[in-house]
Amino acid sequence: MNTVRGWLLATATAAWLCAPTPAAAQDLNPYRGQTSVHEAGRQAYNQHCAECHGNDARQSVAEAPDLRRLDSFCRRLRDQALKADCTADVDRYYLRSVHEGKVRAGVVHMPAWKGVLTPQEIWSIRTYVETRPMDPPKRTTSVDAQRAAGER
Repeated sequence: MNTVRGWLLATATAAWLCAPTPAAAQDLNPYRGQTSVHEAGRQAYNQHCAECHGNDARQSVAEAPDLRRLDSFCRRLRDQALKADCTADVDRYYLRSVHEGKVRAGVVHMPAWKGVLTPQEIWSIRTYVETRPMDPPKRTTSVDAQRAAGER
């Protein structure tokens, strides 16, 4: 009988430890697809992000990547369950990046925003960025342009 009680207690404890918490639920964008938050996201983006990531979330330099491309791989997936898992992974990556910032070789490329931006601002920015149209792919490179101009 003690073995059964021990097993039940262990099972109940494991279920409690694995249950989703409100904090874990906040790791996913609660505003995805809600057009009502786009304006708040645009304003927060322009105030906090545009300087490095560019107007309309367009900036394609290594230090400040084009945020519209964060989940570009996920958008190409056809399997809806896999697409949802992929998007959730990107949400967690985005949140960690915003909270912790980006530091490479001791150089701060993006400051940590945890405690500066509210969760509502963080997710409204993500929702806004997700609505921004992608630029068409480039057909030529800078090398092609140099060759066309006669430079070597």
